[in-house]
Amino acid sequence: MGRRLLVACCLALVALAGCSGGAGGPTPVADDANPTTTPANGDGEPTETTGLDLSVGAEMEAAALVRAHETALADESYVFRSGFGLPSGARERASTVVRAEDGLFEIERFQYHPLRGEATALYARDRREYVRFEDGPVTRTVAQPNRTAVPTGRQALVGTRTLTVTDTLQQDGERRYVLTAGLDYESADRTLPYRRAVVDERGLIHNYTSGEYIPPESERPTEGFLVSRWFDLSNVGATTVDEPDWLTDLRTTDSAGPVTTVVDHADLDTRFRVTGTNVDASVERLRNDAVLGSDHVDESRASPLIDLDIEGQISNATVRVGYDPAALPNGAEEGGLAVFVYNESLQTYLPLNTSLDADANVAVASRGAPVRYSSGGGPEQTLRPALSDPTADRLVVAVMHAETWYSAFR
Repeated sequence: MGRRLLVACCLALVALAGCSGGAGGPTPVADDANPTTTPANGDGEPTETTGLDLSVGAEMEAAALVRAHETALADESYVFRSGFGLPSGARERASTVVRAEDGLFEIERFQYHPLRGEATALYARDRREYVRFEDGPVTRTVAQPNRTAVPTGRQALVGTRTLTVTDTLQQDGERRYVLTAGLDYESADRTLPYRRAVVDERGLIHNYTSGEYIPPESERPTEGFLVSRWFDLSNVGATTVDEPDWLTDLRTTDSAGPVTTVVDHADLDTRFRVTGTNVDASVERLRNDAVLGSDHVDESRASPLIDLDIEGQISNATVRVGYDPAALPNGAEEGGLAVFVYNESLQTYLPLNTSLDADANVAVASRGAPVRYSSGGGPEQTLRPALSDPTADRLVVAVMHAETWYSAFR
């Protein structure tokens, strides 16, 4: 194959890669992509809305294009896809992101999150970020200040100084403009940077591809256009995001605290919610069969003993525990149940103020009434049991029948 023919084939392939497509990276689009050389407004002058000169041959600062692009996206909904590597073999780091007009955006395929590694879903709204993690029967959801910027493609253009309008085409019923690095790849005798953007009259970048061109006579084993990074937009102005139930529930109970973590353990029918600072690892464990049991605990309880790890400064914590009415002691009334928490200082269990949902067989509690006690004959002290005891290395809770517990304890 002659050199001119090889370069022409490479250019055709990359031009196809620049069209937006389905999942897995940019793919060819068979539509009315007919080249033309008509400038943006017919006379080669900058468009009134963006100040960008989109006439063929015009050179523009990449920073100016990014500003116009983000301005055009500010009040739009869209699907944003990005990735690394060739379009035909985009690596798993590609992500699909959806943003809706009401400010809610969703990362559909998300491989890593700085909070705790692998995440199954991430949403953001009103400067709050909601992340979901799943591990067998345990589901952990976290609400925190938004750490994830709405993706626009800005990062893909970092390091690019200028782009040149080299062509125009008709796509999706409108004229779009092809911007490249403006380099002569056909006669290149060295590796050159490759940049290609397809934009509309607003400056909205519908597709961007970057990489490098390697001439055939180079000593490198590959030649042609190598794509290293890409992104594209689709469904601009026509995208919606459905808010899942877990997000609605978390937003309803989310407090003004910096981080709220909710852990649901399906096997234990237990939910633990904690708000505070530096509590990313505050619920590392949520398990049953805790070692702090005894005969009179076992005689009194209508739920498993549930072991909680809490770290960090906690301002509020609530536990929701399912119980079994059939496990109540003989003759005991369901209304006498309460959530008890083990207190490290007194080495015993103390009741928390508890609300019962008898229809759902669920007990909910956060803290208890003050308790007066004396250690070793010393002066009386007051202690208020809560799920945020800063002296506790662990928290063990259970739903127990209060009168049965007190009788056995006495």
